[in-house]
Amino acid sequence: MVTLCFSILFSGFLIEQGASSTTIAWIFNLHIFLWNLIGPLTGPLSTEFGFRRVSLVGTAVSSLSLLLVAFTDSIAYLMVFFSLCGLFGGLGCKPAYVLTSLYFEKRRGQAFAMLMGGICIGQFMGPPLVRYLLENYALMGANLILGALVLNSCVGAALFHPVEWHMKRRRRAENPITPDCVDEDKEDGCMIKGVSCKDKEMMLKSQESKWTPGEAARITLIRNLSRCSSVSSAASFIDLTSVPPVSHTGIDVYLGEGDEDSSYPKTSRVRKIVFVVVRVVRLLITDLKIFKSPRALIIAIAGVCVANGYLNFHMILPFAIQNSGYTLEEAAWCMSIAAISNLVARLSNSALSDCSWYNMRLVYMLGAGLVALTTLVFSFLSDLTWMKVTMGLWGYGVGTNISLYTLIMPKYMGRENMAAIFGGQSFFMAIGHITLGPLIGLIRDLSGSYAVAMQVISVEVFLCVLLWFFMPAAVTYDKKKENLQKSSTDAGKTSP
Repeated sequence: MVTLCFSILFSGFLIEQGASSTTIAWIFNLHIFLWNLIGPLTGPLSTEFGFRRVSLVGTAVSSLSLLLVAFTDSIAYLMVFFSLCGLFGGLGCKPAYVLTSLYFEKRRGQAFAMLMGGICIGQFMGPPLVRYLLENYALMGANLILGALVLNSCVGAALFHPVEWHMKRRRRAENPITPDCVDEDKEDGCMIKGVSCKDKEMMLKSQESKWTPGEAARITLIRNLSRCSSVSSAASFIDLTSVPPVSHTGIDVYLGEGDEDSSYPKTSRVRKIVFVVVRVVRLLITDLKIFKSPRALIIAIAGVCVANGYLNFHMILPFAIQNSGYTLEEAAWCMSIAAISNLVARLSNSALSDCSWYNMRLVYMLGAGLVALTTLVFSFLSDLTWMKVTMGLWGYGVGTNISLYTLIMPKYMGRENMAAIFGGQSFFMAIGHITLGPLIGLIRDLSGSYAVAMQVISVEVFLCVLLWFFMPAAVTYDKKKENLQKSSTDAGKTSP
């Protein structure tokens, strides 16, 4: 709500200060830049501290930053604290996307529909609410009330529980199977290759001195979750470094809520901090390696084109409507109409995405195409009624594209890579906003026309459609690459 109400909330202040379109674009895009820049660190930080703690800290500090914006008296002051609001707002909100993918499998589309519905309600209520607050409480009062509203996000973050807390316990069978009565040929039992559970436990204990703190924590968790199960049996015979970090498997959510000191060496506080930083950096580098795949590059770059385009269009919209001779209130209603259409598109497409006949890639491309077309059409309009109609279609295109974006990631990259692709995409998004966003403002200043800036945005969004035409070729390329790697591995095993 706060991000997309930037122009409604601060347009009067920025016009009084004589801010140029380039300056306004820098303030807004720096907020978005930091919002996305924190994305690659969300997974590693959640691995170390837990999703709930990370989100609680992020939402609380974001609220504090917005409260401090209320006392702004200069453009520089606004830029600093609105940017901090973006940094910690992203840290607080982004875990919701990853957790939704981890929590749900069969009804993931419906779960994302509810998530998107909450976002759109904020976008719909935001513009008229902000306009009402400005009229009755001025800029300072409006920011104080909005900061208090954002603080309620901590309540939502507090509900980011580890899924294990809510799993139903099954009663034990009357005649449980013991290690002595398990067939040695079954690899899913307690004996593999003739090694009993007790022998494997002794092997684990004998190797504990060689484990790093992180490996010890993960193996302890696996052993506690399923002692003498296929998981713990497999853990006895594999390289411990291949056990995935928590954010990629869902087990890490549980680990993040456990004993803080269980995964760290008992040493000085400074060394603990260094240890955490090193682990976070290593996990971040590991996540970014996913962009060796052309599928990941298409998803990320196309996402940057759409997000940067529609957000910057949203930023200049109130200024363009006021420049056409209409009021800020009428601009706010245009944005609310777009939000309603956005909500309808997100709910319908997220729910339909679970159907087998639904072509996710085609609908995703159509959504981006509709955004590009309506942005281009809006640049030629001067009648308020047609502006509202166009904004309704624009909002539907945005909702269609954005609702499928987080669903396309696991579809094309796999659920196990969700945290990596989401974090890497946030890094690409951050770079795109800090480079392309201010450029839109500069084009507006140089041309003196909002229409020209909108036409450039339309071309940028259309690049998304063009890139997704190459996705089938990227999928084929990755499959061939995987098959070649498997063939070379098998050849190496069979060679004398």
